[in-house]
Amino acid sequence: MKRDFNKYVNHLEEEELRNELQRLYARFPVLKEYYQMELGDAKRVVDKYKANLRKSFFPARGRGKRGRSQSRKIIKKFAEISIHPKDLVELHFYRAELMAEYIAARRIDSEAYHDSTVKAFADAAAMAEAEVLLEYFADGARQLAELFEQQRRNRHYSFRPTFRRYWGD
Repeated sequence: MKRDFNKYVNHLEEEELRNELQRLYARFPVLKEYYQMELGDAKRVVDKYKANLRKSFFPARGRGKRGRSQSRKIIKKFAEISIHPKDLVELHFYRAELMAEYIAARRIDSEAYHDSTVKAFADAAAMAEAEVLLEYFADGARQLAELFEQQRRNRHYSFRPTFRRYWGD
């Protein structure tokens, strides 16, 4: 498939190639978002995805029962258009923060939910380490760990071991 695509693109004239790009841009929303990240205001796109994440946990109506699964889908969709790894790591930390807030807001006692929240934080920290962004996210991770310590309902789960593993103290 890739070979066929390359052959097709190579035989196009410059003007035809421009028209093809414009047609694709008009047809596929994911391409529009990608170019908005590339050429425009990336922060606006990240903020849009953060708002979608918040809505998945705290919808205008109902209880947001599918927040964890929907938030994974939202982040996966963002990963398709993401240009800077920092933005993707930021969304992962934001997801862990929303999960911690949800525990307090809905008085969640479920061990599975607490475990999932701790795993989300650990995954975000591991991603920050892989992208060499630990120092950039250190303060936010510390605040998030403190927030979770205050809001968790099951005392067997904590962000502290993960925080110590990646940031010390």
